[in-house]
Amino acid sequence: MSPGNRYIPAEYRANLSKYKYSGVDESLLSKYVLGPYWNKLVTFFPITMAFAVGLFVYQSLDAIDGKQARRTGTSGPLGELFDHGCDALNTSLEVILAANALHLGQSWWSVLSHFLPLANFYLSTWEEYHTGTLYLSAFSGPVEGILMIVILYVITGFTGPLFWVQTIRAAFGLPSDFLPFIPDFQLNHFLIAFGTVSLLGNIVTAFQHVIKARKEKNRPVFPALMGLAPFMGMSLVAFFWLNASPRIVTEHLVPWILYVGLSFGYTVGMMITAHVTHQPFPLFNISFIPLVFGALNANLPVFGVERLFGAHLEDIYLWSCLAFSAAAYSHFALTVVNDLCDYFDIWCFTIKHPKKSE
Repeated sequence: MSPGNRYIPAEYRANLSKYKYSGVDESLLSKYVLGPYWNKLVTFFPITMAFAVGLFVYQSLDAIDGKQARRTGTSGPLGELFDHGCDALNTSLEVILAANALHLGQSWWSVLSHFLPLANFYLSTWEEYHTGTLYLSAFSGPVEGILMIVILYVITGFTGPLFWVQTIRAAFGLPSDFLPFIPDFQLNHFLIAFGTVSLLGNIVTAFQHVIKARKEKNRPVFPALMGLAPFMGMSLVAFFWLNASPRIVTEHLVPWILYVGLSFGYTVGMMITAHVTHQPFPLFNISFIPLVFGALNANLPVFGVERLFGAHLEDIYLWSCLAFSAAAYSHFALTVVNDLCDYFDIWCFTIKHPKKSE
């Protein structure tokens, strides 16, 4: 029996050989500035280096890992899984750093700043599953979004995090009556509001692409839209838990973000695996079961019933959720990676069959 039978049933393994990456990047910054830089950067790496190494140094190398894989003849579903899987995990880690740099602290603003990139990531992966193409808009997270964060870190390095709690007018020395019809947001809150608007734009674009793809294939649209239900449902469950246990937001937000981030990484991994093997869209994720139980426990008083465990045990339970999610994700990642390596007769981090010189 295949070691990856749980995640890649035998009848879907042959689809791995049919996989071919498809992506569209409409970013002008990528096309005219970063693109030439990435194309030059990849030539500095020896052809004996696999694509996986580039994932550890992230942004610039994240942009050239696919190029390196094509140079070495190692492009395939494993690279797709690694690329999106690592990005999904990095998203939550970056939120912790960015929230600290923006002086958001452990607050609902930090919760929102975590939700926005996860929603965008899920939306893009859902879109890729149904269209077969990864679309990057004129303003995308992997390009402009990351550069904004880089600039944010540079500014914070010179000014300190308190810079971001200034209002827009105060930061730019504008009089208080300047454009009075525009709310005078704090800078950090304005950036999150900007992220919210970007998400709304991406939702519209993703819907258009998916609806068009489904109609071109003469397939109903509604089943595809149901693929958004897991993320929306789990987001609501997460809100109900945090709303009933605000101590998590103000005192234990880091383990919460790590738990949700790992669970999200598991979800994205299953979606990518289903995409490259042409399996049905995954609607269930075992790592979110503890989330449901935690939310139910926190909201029992709403129904006139005492909680099964109080605040102290809830803290321990949250860390247990993190451990469970880490174990579930590790099992998934190791199983699928080993299965793909077995199917293609390749190694994960080194090149087993070097590309012959032409």
